[in-house]
Amino acid sequence: MLTGSKMNRQGWHLMRILSVLMLLAGALGGFGFASAVVAQTTASDAALNQRIDIAGRQRMLSQRMGMASCFVMGDVHAERFSAVAQQAYAVFAQTQTVLRDGGTKKQLAPARDPQVLALLDQSDEIFDTFGRAVLQVSHQDLQSVVVAQVTELDLPLLERLNETVNAIEAQGASATQGGALANTVNIAGRQRMLSQKVLKEFCYVGLGVDRIRQQKRLAATLELFETSLALLETGSADRGVLGPPNARAEGRLRRARLVWEQLLPILRLGIAGEEVGHEDLLRVAGFSEDLLKASQHVVASYLKL
Repeated sequence: MLTGSKMNRQGWHLMRILSVLMLLAGALGGFGFASAVVAQTTASDAALNQRIDIAGRQRMLSQRMGMASCFVMGDVHAERFSAVAQQAYAVFAQTQTVLRDGGTKKQLAPARDPQVLALLDQSDEIFDTFGRAVLQVSHQDLQSVVVAQVTELDLPLLERLNETVNAIEAQGASATQGGALANTVNIAGRQRMLSQKVLKEFCYVGLGVDRIRQQKRLAATLELFETSLALLETGSADRGVLGPPNARAEGRLRRARLVWEQLLPILRLGIAGEEVGHEDLLRVAGFSEDLLKASQHVVASYLKL
């Protein structure tokens, strides 16, 4: 039961959120949102966005494990990326449990939707093999079977994780401001995943692992990251995506753009048919944290609304 002080704090918080959304709706009039129905963001909306964010982070962690494993295979800061792979594995495993059973740290309720639970089961099954292979690679076990499990299972795992995020978002889908915010959190969260996926694919191209297919994947990931970043920078009523809600969000998007444009010329080497050498892999690896952090900060801008 809530005490009087807690109820007052909750009421003040909801009023603050409502005020922000009203200002946001006016600011977005140029994007066609002026005629949209603006709904109050309730506690359930906040919980939905938090669940989307946490489930979306799993997508990133799947690709972070793959990226780190590839850099270990290529002897690119191998010790550092061994630790990255192991940490991503541990966080992923813990978060799967939180998504299913709930958690007190994030005050996340247990999952109840049958579709979401089924998708969690499917991703757990893939992760059981993929995760163990990632740990083996992180310990310099580069047997062909182990390497194949890492390179071939990360995308099936990513597909299940993406379906999970979309299923969670669909639970609260609407044409209101709350629905647009949930969609925006999903897209912004996907950028975190793409920041790791694009480096993984560049690494595979550099190592000559399924080179032609990885070049095609790299080109597609580059395009998706760019178009999604542009979408977040402007917003779109047609796509149900909010524009930057405040000056801080605009600054964070500018930072993400800056890092991306510094990295992009190197990444394009991977799809231009040019030789990708060890030095190129070292340069790209240096962006792994900067691009991820910049993308994470953009997501945080929307979660605080």
